[in-house]
Amino acid sequence: MTEHDVRRNVADELALAQSALRAATALCDLGLAPDAASRMYYAALHAARALAFSVGVEPGSRRAAKSIFAREFVRTGRLPAARSRDLALLEALRNSGDYDTTFALGVEDLRTDLERARAFVEDARALLEADGWLSGP
Repeated sequence: MTEHDVRRNVADELALAQSALRAATALCDLGLAPDAASRMYYAALHAARALAFSVGVEPGSRRAAKSIFAREFVRTGRLPAARSRDLALLEALRNSGDYDTTFALGVEDLRTDLERARAFVEDARALLEADGWLSGP
């Protein structure tokens, strides 16, 4: 992967993360809690993928993205361990929202999780910016 490719992949994944956050917010506003839960997770996942690309690794799966995130950013102290827990919590929420026909959480129950997803994306964006991945070549 060339540096240009890395920059493009980082920017594309971060744009997907931002889009998923906007969708999650809109879905909450529409009262669609299970769908909002799914979009929250994908916002964080796309941010984790952007981070993986920034270290020159193309994550081939969700599992790979989470593993790279933990290894390269949490274990090294670049991001707090709480972000790894947030990603796991958001994934569990997404699984419940997508597959549990008795999903019991309402929109107000998800507001804290929406902020958790927003913080995850913002922390990733700030780190990518500090590392120079969001500026021109």
